[in-house]
Amino acid sequence: MKYWLKGFVVLCTALLVACASETPYKPADGRGDYGYSETPLGDNRYRITFEGNSSTPAETVQDYALLRAAELTLAQGYDWFETVDRNEDKRVRSTTTDSGFGATYHQSQTYYRNCDLLGNCDTVVTGGTVVSPGSGVTTTTSRSSYKYSLEVVMRNNPIPDSAGAYDARKLANALRQRLIEQR
Repeated sequence: MKYWLKGFVVLCTALLVACASETPYKPADGRGDYGYSETPLGDNRYRITFEGNSSTPAETVQDYALLRAAELTLAQGYDWFETVDRNEDKRVRSTTTDSGFGATYHQSQTYYRNCDLLGNCDTVVTGGTVVSPGSGVTTTTSRSSYKYSLEVVMRNNPIPDSAGAYDARKLANALRQRLIEQR
């Protein structure tokens, strides 16, 4: 019994260490995986999404989505892009453990945030709870993960004087230097 418990603890520790690092800037392996993905919506229109794990801050997830939009814009032969829609999802997972008989409560909430070009945002919260009975002192831990999506239209110069328009080359260079090369 002792060896089984020791092996279980080692396995749990290894899983925690694997999950403790930020999501790297890379393509997602499949739907729902961490990393970036893009969906063509027309000749010069794409939806870019970056999904991070619970160790990746919201700002980094947003910056990775912008970096991918800039790189894709350049790869498609355009000079600049404009965001026409953006969406941020926040998922919060809380686990409460009861020290009495090992009861565990898993609560998961997802925040969907959709913003228009003027910055007006709608937020929807969904969630559920799974409970295993017990009694005693409880401890709660929460972890958040983020997914950020941009719908962009890509164009060539001249770039308009608009808050949603980005020079792809300048943005890609600035974000790469700050996010990737400094790590």
